[in-house]
Amino acid sequence: MGIDPIELMGGLPDWPGSRPPKNRGKNKPIAVNTINGAQSKNYRINGVDVEMFTIGEAGKAINRSASTLRMWEHQGWIPKTNYRTSAPRKSQLPNKVPKGRRLYTRKQVEFLKDCIQRFNLDDRNSKHWNDFRHYAITNWPK
Repeated sequence: MGIDPIELMGGLPDWPGSRPPKNRGKNKPIAVNTINGAQSKNYRINGVDVEMFTIGEAGKAINRSASTLRMWEHQGWIPKTNYRTSAPRKSQLPNKVPKGRRLYTRKQVEFLKDCIQRFNLDDRNSKHWNDFRHYAITNWPK
């Protein structure tokens, strides 16, 4: 009997089949910091590692598109994001000031997810949008 690769890793393997890959080296960690399959990254802010989601991943976590989050921000339904990646060195579009990508903390993403459920925003006929806006602006996590 050989060593069970699943037992070796302490869970499910990250490869198909029963044989581990030959040229992999160390086992890749399986991503556990996800919300609805959205991946987070750690960014160093003031010397502290903070778990952040890009706008696309934050949208995926709350089942909305990135453009929906931008629209909510533009309309004033949620506050503007506190964090951005560094700006690109070259201008991407003429006559536009280059800015970095919007970043959201895990607390902010979980807050939005909770608000969507609390105010029943998945229902197209929801009449709670003003309540959502007021609640989101006054209780937005930093």
